Amino acid sequence: MLRVLFVCLFVTKCLSQTCDMDNAVDISSGIKLPDGGIDFDNVKFKKTEYFVVDNKERACICDKKVCVLKCCPFGYAYGLDSKSCVKNNGTFRPPIRDEYLKPKDDYNLHYRFGKPNCSELEYRILLTSVYEKFHLRPDGKLYIEIPSHIPPWELRTPDKYCIDTVVSQDENGERTLKLDALTCFASEDREFYVVGPACMIISCVFILATVAVYAWLPELRNLHGRVLMAYLLCLLVGFSSLSTMQILLTVDNISSVCCIALTIIIYFSLLAAFFWLNVMSFDIWWTFSGNRGMTTEKMSIRRKFSVYTIYAFSMPTILTILLISLEFSGLPPNPFLPLLRHQGCFLYGKSRLLYLYLPMVILCVANMIFFILTAKKITEIKKETSVLKSKESATTVNQSKEKQRLLLYVKLFVIMGINWLLEVFSALYPDAVYIWHITDAYNVLIGLNIFIIFVCKKKIFYLLKKRYKQMRDGANISRSQTVCSRTLSTTRDEIALKTKTESVQDKSA
Repeated sequence: MLRVLFVCLFVTKCLSQTCDMDNAVDISSGIKLPDGGIDFDNVKFKKTEYFVVDNKERACICDKKVCVLKCCPFGYAYGLDSKSCVKNNGTFRPPIRDEYLKPKDDYNLHYRFGKPNCSELEYRILLTSVYEKFHLRPDGKLYIEIPSHIPPWELRTPDKYCIDTVVSQDENGERTLKLDALTCFASEDREFYVVGPACMIISCVFILATVAVYAWLPELRNLHGRVLMAYLLCLLVGFSSLSTMQILLTVDNISSVCCIALTIIIYFSLLAAFFWLNVMSFDIWWTFSGNRGMTTEKMSIRRKFSVYTIYAFSMPTILTILLISLEFSGLPPNPFLPLLRHQGCFLYGKSRLLYLYLPMVILCVANMIFFILTAKKITEIKKETSVLKSKESATTVNQSKEKQRLLLYVKLFVIMGINWLLEVFSALYPDAVYIWHITDAYNVLIGLNIFIIFVCKKKIFYLLKKRYKQMRDGANISRSQTVCSRTLSTTRDEIALKTKTESVQDKSA
C-alpha cells in the first residue's frame, strides 16, 4: 500500500514538473523565495511549478501570463536588409490598448523570442508594407486597423505574428527605426462559408408560408392570428436582413453605410418580434385573468390590435433611436456605447449583450411570468367552476381553445428561447466554432417548427380545403353567371332584331 502511494506521489510530482520545452522559460535569474519558490517577471512560481534542466530552473510562464513573440531578443532589433537580428540599444515599448482603444500597461505580457510559424496556406510579410496602424491588446492579440474593410480591423493571435523594432536604411543611407510586425496572412484563395445564411433563408421560406396560410384563411384573421402574423413578419424581416448581411460580408461586398442600415433594420425587427411575443403572452394571461370574462369583449378586435401595435413597435423604436444616438454621439469608446462602426457589422461582444440580449432576457422573464400566472389561473378555474366540467358548455369549449393557444405560445417561446440561448453562448465564446455550427443548424428548424406548430394541424388542413372549395365554387358560379348573362344578352338582341324586322315589314305592307 505504501509503495502504491509512493508511486502515485512520484508520478504526480513528475507530471506537475513536466512542461512543454517550447514554452519553458529560464527563470533562474528570478528572486528566490523562502518557501522554495521563485519570483520571476512579477510572477510567483511555487516549488512544484518549475523544474531544473542543466542546473537552470525553467517554468511555463505562458500558463500564468500572456506570451507574445518578439522577433529578436532584448537589445536587438530586426534588420530588414540582413533579415536577421542586429544590435539595438533602444527601448522596446509597443503600444497596448484595450478593445475600447484605451492605453494599457504590459505587466500581463511576457515576451518570448522568435518568428511565427506560418502554415503552408499563409505567407509572412512585414505588416507596415500593407497596413500602417496596429497595436497590441492586453490578451496578446495584434489589432490591425483596416479603414476600407468591414469590420475595419483584423486580429492576429500571438502565434501568427512577432513584433519588434525594424532597422532599415532610407534613400540617403541613413539608419531608420520603426515598430513593425512579421505577420502571417492567409492566401487570397478563400472558401465562402454560406451555411448560416442559407439556413436562415430556408427558415424564412417556412415562416413566409405560415404567414401566407394565416392571411389566406378568414377564420384565422382574428386577434390572435393578426398578432401571430405581425410577430412572424418582424421575424421574417430580421432573418432575411441578417442573412443578406452575412452573405455580403462573406463575399466582401458591403459598404459601411449599407452595414449600418442593415444593422438598424435587423435590430429593430428582432426587438419588435420579441415585443410581439410579449404581447402574445400578455394577451393569453389577460384572457384568463379576472379583469375580463371568458366570453365578454370590452374592446373591439381592431382597437385592441391597434393598442398592441403601438406597444410592440414604439418600444423597439425608442431603443433603436437610443442606439443610433449613442453610436453617432461622438463620445470616446467605452463599454456602454454600441461601437457599430468600430466593431464592424451588427452588434458584437458586450454591446450585443447590453443592447440586444438584455431587453430580450427581460421580455423572456416577463413571458415566463405571464405563462405561469395563466397556468395557475386555469387550475383555479377547473377547481372552482363546476359548470366547466360539462362538455356541452360553451364556456368549456372557449377555455379549451384558449388552453390550446397557450400551449402553442409556450412551444413558440421554447423554440425561440433555445435559439437565442445558443446566440448568447456564441457571443460569450466567439472562438467556439462548434456552437456556431449548432446555431446554424437550429436556424433551419425555427421556421420549420413554426410551420409545423401553426399550420400542420387537422383544423388548418380542413380550413384550407374548405377555402379552396369556396374559391372553386365561386369561380364556377361566376363562370355560370357570365354564361347566363351572355345568353340573356343574346336572347334580348334576337328579340329586338325580330321586332325591328316585323316593324319594317308592316310598314312595307
